[in-house]
Amino acid sequence: MNEVTEKILVIINPNAGKYGATKKAEQLCKALKASGAFVQSRATEGIGHARDIVSQEASHYDLVVACGGDGTFSEVVSGLMRLDTAPDVGFLPVGSTCDIARNFRLPSHPEKAAHVMLKGIAYPLDIGRVTGSVPELRDDLPRGVVPDETELLPDHFSYVTSFGAFSETSYATRRELKKSLGHFAYVLTGLQSVPHIHPVETKVILDGDDYSGAYIFGGVLNSYSVGGMVKIDQVSFNDGLFEVLLVKPPKNMGQIARLLSLLLRRKTGDAIIRRRAREVVFEFPNKVSFTIDGEYGGSRHLWRIENIERAIRLRVAEPPQNAILP
Repeated sequence: MNEVTEKILVIINPNAGKYGATKKAEQLCKALKASGAFVQSRATEGIGHARDIVSQEASHYDLVVACGGDGTFSEVVSGLMRLDTAPDVGFLPVGSTCDIARNFRLPSHPEKAAHVMLKGIAYPLDIGRVTGSVPELRDDLPRGVVPDETELLPDHFSYVTSFGAFSETSYATRRELKKSLGHFAYVLTGLQSVPHIHPVETKVILDGDDYSGAYIFGGVLNSYSVGGMVKIDQVSFNDGLFEVLLVKPPKNMGQIARLLSLLLRRKTGDAIIRRRAREVVFEFPNKVSFTIDGEYGGSRHLWRIENIERAIRLRVAEPPQNAILP
């Protein structure tokens, strides 16, 4: 590699993945330094810490790297969204699923990842902003899932926010199970939740159009896939629009398998509504929990999701399919 003089901040989640991110992060930092970059690394200590580090320190750097899973990347993005002028972001995937890495074919090998970060292109990416009614915290989830205070809940997302069927799988799956089984841990937890799937009445407004009804799943996505299960094609990551999926309740348990099959094969049917929207509003009779980039997002009556077009720049080797370039 040719010598570069970039200043790089590496954010490390030591609890990510089966073996943690520390070793891979050290290898990444070594490769970046070998190319002449100035590199500083910081390890996170809990929910919201990555966001705080980035919002306080990232303005002094040319590139901020998230080393962990999708949740770590999401926190880094939330920190960047608090800056007037944000540096580029890189991602070394170490988590159990890593939909962001799958979308952009980002390598998990540290030296290959360093090459992409230093020699790749800065691809503009839409980000979702989440607001609404005052959130509440649940007390029935595994330890380490729920933050100590609502101010630490995620308020931006890079690839998904959703409610309903399987939405809790990512954060309800026990950490020790994820470390031992990897992605299969999510599949197992998701299957165990099938008997508890039930429709939720909600007012749904997509850019002013009313799609209110009863749904077992509602998702706002900027991704080809979610958890490797829900799959979508023809996605543009920076056109100012999100993909919205609404799944109507099946008539019987047997139809759930058919719905899952359709989603896995990127198909739609009478029970699956797919639309595109810049602003999405969900309003529920009771508080409903959402997942935000795979993390617990709190519980609210009213959820408002807004697309912030081309909000950040992600270092990638090449643009994804259907890309809109600068």
